[in-house]
Parts: sequence; structure tokens; C-alpha cells
Amino acid sequence: TRTTSAGAPHGGALVDLVVKDAAQARALAGACVRTVDLNERQACDVFCLVNGAFSPLTGFMDERQYNSVVSSMRLPEKQLFGLPVTLDMKDVSGLKE
Repeated sequence: TRTTSAGAPHGGALVDLVVKDAAQARALAGACVRTVDLNERQACDVFCLVNGAFSPLTGFMDERQYNSVVSSMRLPEKQLFGLPVTLDMKDVSGLKE
């Protein structure tokens, strides 16, 4: 019988952004000053980020990461990453950069 195991996560470490502590989750939710309605694709991207499917990303790409991926299909740190992961929004007023 042949067994296999999962390889190392892309970028070396699996990113897990899930807040497991209930008190910390309540504090984070209480600190929110604005909510954003997401479409199905945006919600899927958030799910993938939170659960590590887009490791080594720890959030949506900034301009430097985006430009690197679009031009070379690699993150600035040289990991292969062929998909730009951005949160496209019409109105960003009141949001942090």
C-alpha cells in the first residue's frame, strides 16, 4: 500500500487567520465601524484568505504584490502566484488602506 502526505504549504507556512477565541472575535466585531456587502466571488476570496488557501498571503494584495503577480506571475518574494487576489470595491471611503 502506498501512502502519501500533504506537501508543505505554498510559501512554507499555512496562513490561518481564523479567530478562535470568542472574546477576541466579539472585540474585533465590536470595533468595526462599517460593514461591507460582498458578492459571491469576494466572499469566496475572503474565505480562501482566512482558511489559508491563498497562503502565503495574509490579506488582499497591495499594489506592489499585485503588480508583481501581473507582470511575472510571482509575489515580490519570488513565490509562484499566478492569480491576483484583490478586493474590488466601488466605494472605499471610510476604509483604511
